[in-house]
Amino acid sequence: MALFKPEKQLHPPEKGSDFAFPFLPYDIQLDFMKTLYTVIHSGGIGIFESPTGTGKSLSLTCGTLTWLKDYVRLMEVELQEKIVRLRAEIARLEKENESSSDWISGQYSAMGQRKELDELNHFKQSIEEYQKHLLRMKDRAVLHKIRLEKIRPKDDTLREEPLQQDVTIDEDEFLLPEDSDGSDEEPEADRENDEERYRPVQVIFCSRTHSQLSQVVSEVKETEHSKDLRLMSLASRQSLCINADVRKLKSSTLINERCLELLNKGGKSKASAGDEGDDGRSVKKRRKLTQSCPYYNQRAIEGLKNGILFEVPDIEDLVKAGKREQACPYYASRAAIPDAQVLMVPYQLILHRRTRQQSGIRLQDAILIIDEAHNLLDTISAIHSQEVRLEQLRLAKVHLSAYKARYFSRFSTKNLLRINQLIFIATRLGKVLSPEGSSTNRSRMLETQELLLEADIFNLNLSDILSFCERSRIAQKVHGFAQSAAPELLEQNGPSIRSKVGTTSKGSTSELKSLLKNLEEDYKNKSQKKKAGRPVSKQAVESAPVSNQENDQQLQSKPSVTNAIRPLINFLECLVEDAGGGSGDSRVMISFDEKDLSQASMKYLLLNPGGKFEDIVQSCRSVVLAGGTMQPTEELTEQVFRNCRERVTIKSYPHVVPKDAVLPIALGRGPTGKDFLFNYNNKHNVEMLDELQSTLLNISQVVPHGVVVFFSSYDFLDLFTRKLEESGNRARLEERKKVFREPKTSGQVEKILSEYGRAARSATGAILFSVVGGKLSEGLNFSDQLGRCVVVVGLPYPNRTSPELCERMRYLDRSLAGATSGASSAGNEYYENLCMKAVNQCIGRAVRHIRDYAAVILLDTRYCTGERIRRKLPVWISERMECAERYGQAHGKLVKFFRDHKAKHVEETH
Repeated sequence: MALFKPEKQLHPPEKGSDFAFPFLPYDIQLDFMKTLYTVIHSGGIGIFESPTGTGKSLSLTCGTLTWLKDYVRLMEVELQEKIVRLRAEIARLEKENESSSDWISGQYSAMGQRKELDELNHFKQSIEEYQKHLLRMKDRAVLHKIRLEKIRPKDDTLREEPLQQDVTIDEDEFLLPEDSDGSDEEPEADRENDEERYRPVQVIFCSRTHSQLSQVVSEVKETEHSKDLRLMSLASRQSLCINADVRKLKSSTLINERCLELLNKGGKSKASAGDEGDDGRSVKKRRKLTQSCPYYNQRAIEGLKNGILFEVPDIEDLVKAGKREQACPYYASRAAIPDAQVLMVPYQLILHRRTRQQSGIRLQDAILIIDEAHNLLDTISAIHSQEVRLEQLRLAKVHLSAYKARYFSRFSTKNLLRINQLIFIATRLGKVLSPEGSSTNRSRMLETQELLLEADIFNLNLSDILSFCERSRIAQKVHGFAQSAAPELLEQNGPSIRSKVGTTSKGSTSELKSLLKNLEEDYKNKSQKKKAGRPVSKQAVESAPVSNQENDQQLQSKPSVTNAIRPLINFLECLVEDAGGGSGDSRVMISFDEKDLSQASMKYLLLNPGGKFEDIVQSCRSVVLAGGTMQPTEELTEQVFRNCRERVTIKSYPHVVPKDAVLPIALGRGPTGKDFLFNYNNKHNVEMLDELQSTLLNISQVVPHGVVVFFSSYDFLDLFTRKLEESGNRARLEERKKVFREPKTSGQVEKILSEYGRAARSATGAILFSVVGGKLSEGLNFSDQLGRCVVVVGLPYPNRTSPELCERMRYLDRSLAGATSGASSAGNEYYENLCMKAVNQCIGRAVRHIRDYAAVILLDTRYCTGERIRRKLPVWISERMECAERYGQAHGKLVKFFRDHKAKHVEETH
């Protein structure tokens, strides 16, 4: 249904209270909300930079939700006014026609007015029906809560998890349905009903992590907007699943597949033994007991959706409610999407087209807000990249061939064709990577079409094959078959095949033939047992669950079989997505390991992420990108918005802290006057490493509490800490600050941060050595005593010899030739921007609220001499930054800065 759009202009409120802002807003917060309001109403694109601690998320939500309420109110008023005006106009025309000689022209004019009136009345009626639908949802939610209160235990504890529902299945569990290759088009009637249904303007709030989204939801709850707001938080099964057996699986892929398996089992009718195969032979079906998911109950899911939608839930609220009501939070949140005014979603659900469509999210006329958008283009590239290894292709061929051999006589002709095509694709792609199949064992870049030609799969319809894979769920079925149908065979043959992936294809083929022969013998043995006609006793049937439990324990003790089909399908999806993009917007990187040719791989690289996001921009009513450090913004305007520059508004706000709360210093020399130039050539410069040690020793003596030092790489950090130990300066540094360093494994991060926090708050303080782009450089909060000083050592430029980076730079040079200002090419701009965005994220770890203060020290002479580099720093840093020609100047400024703040703290205390 075409959405009626008001013609009148909306003007943003003048006061913070009109935005329902929970506090008296700062001037920059009020300006932020007013500018945001105007951008959304005009259908524009906003790029907002507002440092952490300035209430950015709260300004985003209050400004957007205020516009949404005003817009709905204006639309209803203007719709009614236009209906009244049209009725009066039609009445006037009919009266004139009674006395007019040219009644034909009058009737024609009245006919057009009546048609428009009918459309508006129909639109008004659809709104009224939708409002009644919402009232019914509220009523059902109230009744559902009353019903739950009656059955809830008196101690108000969560009920025990329901027993798993037993479902009898057989070896047909892994057989493809007959209509797997049928049409997947949406029925015409469903499409018509969907078009007739009124859909309100939807706000989609997108951020990088679930914790960031939960924080935004908690802020919304503190505002007046939370009253009667329909908000839903979306997440993956890994975050929302409440089935203990599924939740304990290690990866999101395994959780997704297990969930779909349980749903499929729950919907299947019980199979009967003794059916006949297509060739008339009686087939013995192995029956066993398995379980469906007890939380996938449509009535319970509907009740959970109705109740939670009006409660502004975050992920934790959804999980708690799901456990309390014994209903699946994942499917309840998906069911709430059409009725929600605000959706809180992670990046993947929005930025990847296929995932977005499968989730049921519609971008048409939506307001899309992307928070923490500083790495938007890199995130899109990463989401659309996919790697498949030679080992996975070989294993996929083995599993598919074994699966085909087991069920050959049971497949329909179309399903057999699709399976053969998948085997052919895995074989041909594997040949491109295999030593004997590749013309050269050197790494190289191919265009997508070149890969299809070299692999000889250019004449296959990959879209149809992928549709078959999605409808049939063949990845899950083959994986399940590989795990349970013949695990002993795969255990015997899998390792030998994996150990021979670097050998000739003849060897691989012989392994495959051996596996298929074993499968055939296994099948014959089962048939012979069937002919024996051994009766099944009642006692055997009653003991089946026990034996099944023993089998499950035996299977769990065996090593799990990886899903080799899923990486292949994901890679093919990238190739199909590429077919809809521009020519040359992607590459496939073929990589070989000279030491071990079996580690060969091919990786799909998206070179034009702006093209993917441009499709999103065209669908949405308005797009807002926000972040604490959005500089340099030219990257976005050139790569994403160059075709709609007139819609773009860029605002960069200062920090809310006073100017004397931040001391940014660019330091180009150490205490002995040695220049700091931390480039690749000087990486092992002993004099410079000694100068760096002296500088950090002096800084640690002046700065109270916590100091966080960021190095350009783990290798450089290892080198520095080794030199620190050898020189004896580690012991001297420990006398001034307790020393910590960023761990290389994620499991130790929380422990290190906790210990660092305790030490930083002590009188001695602490110093933490971290890595730019590492685990501590983004998303963490080093406020107050945790980060009184942030030091960035050098400029963390990425490895310029990386094949992937070189290809991206060449692509930008070709596609954006002449678009950049000055002598720098687009590729060099991208290279420099990668560095500066990483530096800006490190800087943003400190000064997190209005009462915070910290020093920011940038150690490298290029910070002092490079105007282009300084211009790409955050505004609140670049405007205040001072370049110290000698270390003594910087040391004096640090002493005065912390002495003044100590005196100020004493005054406030007394």
